[in-house]
Amino acid sequence: MYEPKKAAVVDDRREWLRIDDCLFLEYQLVGEMSCPVSIPGDRAAEEMIATFIRKPTEDLLAAAHSHDAESMLVPWLKKIDWVLESILQRLVRVSKEGISLPTRTDVNISGGGISFAIPRRFQEKDQLDLRVILPPFTPIQARVEITRVTALESERETGDWYTATRFMQITQDDHECLIRHILHVQAERLRARHAMQDVAE
Repeated sequence: MYEPKKAAVVDDRREWLRIDDCLFLEYQLVGEMSCPVSIPGDRAAEEMIATFIRKPTEDLLAAAHSHDAESMLVPWLKKIDWVLESILQRLVRVSKEGISLPTRTDVNISGGGISFAIPRRFQEKDQLDLRVILPPFTPIQARVEITRVTALESERETGDWYTATRFMQITQDDHECLIRHILHVQAERLRARHAMQDVAE
């Protein structure tokens, strides 16, 4: 178990920047023996494993310069992905309970907390240990407190619960990684909007 430090209070506007994103997320109620989210050994599991293994490499290559993306390392990265994918799929087939993996989850995230929709209902004031994987593959860990739980009843998300949290414990390094990711995503989206406006004009 990691030992997070209390995050320093940052008197900075960066704390309040907030973005919608889709990240790999794993959660566990503090005090529970194991994470309740697992995947069974079926076609859906194979697709989940493939996404979990391939997405970081795809993100890395998408962010690389064209010369880097065509380098000799690319075939090796893909080979490693294939080996890892094969190992995980084999583990799923031989495990009766399935295996636990972070799941791609739509989140709303800031320097102060994270919100997401999940099938399990928690209570306000519950504490969760979270692991979030920032692209291309930077895992950060935090302990959060749930501040709000709301039922989602739209056609797409029936049965899910919108769960808002605030960070209670997070290391300074993980907090800085999170802030950098938010600023990077905002900058990329702003550039894309400006490019579309230039084309339209």
